[in-house]
Amino acid sequence: MSSGVAVNPECIEAFNELKKREVRGIVLKINDEMTEIGVEKKLTASSDAAKAKEMWGDAIKELPESDCRFVVYDFEYEHQGLPKSKLIFVKWAPEAAKIKAKMIYASSQEGCLTQMEGVGRQLQCTDEDEAMYETIVKTLAATQAGY
Repeated sequence: MSSGVAVNPECIEAFNELKKREVRGIVLKINDEMTEIGVEKKLTASSDAAKAKEMWGDAIKELPESDCRFVVYDFEYEHQGLPKSKLIFVKWAPEAAKIKAKMIYASSQEGCLTQMEGVGRQLQCTDEDEAMYETIVKTLAATQAGY
């Protein structure tokens, strides 16, 4: 919370739902007054692993083109033929976002993360190419042990 932006308790409640797999992901937004991080949207959970790529794509398409967001997501993928799942924290900061918003999100990220124990990987995406399913899989696979 070094930015002075508080994390609303509903964010922690939504994160706990995510860890229990009651939801697939959550989209977090800093309010217009830049004083609090709140839940903008909960992404529906699905037990169909075959739809993982499609569900991630749908989540990313809904992000604004000119404003920042945090996305906490139970990301499913395959690595070396084995199914994997990792809780990821994505800072969405598109090029078209205002500088002030980018700075507030960057300085608020750590405060948010400290209250969300269990996030396996932090990522930053500035456009849809960086947020593509295949790009995220490559990033996650690069940090996995090769055995």
